[in-house]
Amino acid sequence: MYQLFSTLSQWAIPILLLAIFGAALRKKVAVYEVFIQGALEGLKITVKLTPYILAIFVAVGIFRSSGALNLFIAAFKPLLQLCGIHPDLLTLGLLKPLSGSAALGITADLLSKYGPDSKLGLTASMIQGSSETTFYIYSLYLGAIPVKDSRHILLTGLVCETVAILLALIFGLGLVR
Repeated sequence: MYQLFSTLSQWAIPILLLAIFGAALRKKVAVYEVFIQGALEGLKITVKLTPYILAIFVAVGIFRSSGALNLFIAAFKPLLQLCGIHPDLLTLGLLKPLSGSAALGITADLLSKYGPDSKLGLTASMIQGSSETTFYIYSLYLGAIPVKDSRHILLTGLVCETVAILLALIFGLGLVR
């Protein structure tokens, strides 16, 4: 069975490409010209989105480098300890909406330090898997498409993000033994 899936996975992309080229030939589509046109449109979109992506990376860098993140965590540390929540989980929950790579780094540190099967490791994995880089997605999508009224988009995303993180904390710390 393993050999079958291995062979199928090796041939999936070549077969898909042949099917696409076959369909294009049958419909008499100029494949190369259409590819070049799509690549050009992709480059234009990339150039258009670069300032938005750069802005979110700068904001994350300032938030972390200024010490604002550490001050925020320190302010909530007594409450976190009372609830049995490790401060690094709050750091993860705060950074995940801003930067997926920063959140992944924190998760990797927690997993290497406490192990993937620990309550902390499982909870960090749940937060990582159930939440999204909301601010990054918000800036990326609204930079790509014109939206007239975007006031509810960010609030909805952050509410969903908060619910996902709270549920990860409840299930990870409360129900996992």
